[in-house]
Amino acid sequence: MIQKIITVPDPILRQKSKPVEQIDKKTIQLVRDLKETLKASENPKGIGLSAPQIGVDKRVLVIKNQGEILVVINPQLTFVSKETLNEILSQAQRFMEGCLSVPGYWGFVNRPYQIKTKFQDLKGVWQEMEFTAKEASLFQHEFDHLEGVLFVDRIFQQRGKIYKIEKNEKDEEELVEVTI
Repeated sequence: MIQKIITVPDPILRQKSKPVEQIDKKTIQLVRDLKETLKASENPKGIGLSAPQIGVDKRVLVIKNQGEILVVINPQLTFVSKETLNEILSQAQRFMEGCLSVPGYWGFVNRPYQIKTKFQDLKGVWQEMEFTAKEASLFQHEFDHLEGVLFVDRIFQQRGKIYKIEKNEKDEEELVEVTI
């Protein structure tokens, strides 16, 4: 069932999520809800969603990966590269992050370029995957939600810039830097 996406300042977004102890009917329903809610998210179109974003305090996330929705339960980061997006990607290759729980705001987060992760699938089988560049960033963004961290927190830590979408005189959307 499509769920309401929780937005700031809801306190659940700041809590560290609890591990899934058993993959049961509740967990399967949670995954269905996450998938349906992610598929239904438009303007902006979501590419990842974590359980806390629909008000559930569990370590579960889903991300769009190569045309499929990857289900991730109890993720652990097993490797994080020292090289960051800033070091590997040129200015033109960098991309802005946004968040369905922080609607209308965007910014660049300088995250590790490569990660390896271990997690359970819906059958409870442990999987290992490696992600680089944009996919690594997406995974880390959703993983952060399970830790109670938002992308804007990372931007503030890095003294980066946050942008908001606004309409200009021609009624066209444009990114405008937010001053705090």
